[in-house]
Amino acid sequence: MIRALLASLSLVSVIFFPWPFTVLLALISAFTEPLVPLAIGICADAFYYSPSVQIIPFFTLGGAIATAIALLVRSRLRTGIIKGWYGGVKGGGIPR
Repeated sequence: MIRALLASLSLVSVIFFPWPFTVLLALISAFTEPLVPLAIGICADAFYYSPSVQIIPFFTLGGAIATAIALLVRSRLRTGIIKGWYGGVKGGGIPR
């Protein structure tokens, strides 16, 4: 419930709040839902991108980078914690 609320608030913040607050919410929600920064970047570029001013959609690019970092960190943390505690031990106990 809180993950959905945080993702929804992040998407709504693109319209109502300044961009630093939106970036902060996107980074916070990336811990639980890694694809939220990419969605926020696409949404922000859909609202604010003008081809005559910018060549590259920067919000989408930033969201893709934040999503890649969140996915990488999340996969490393999950396997590191599970392997370090239960890895290679029969019965799942603490190694002696």
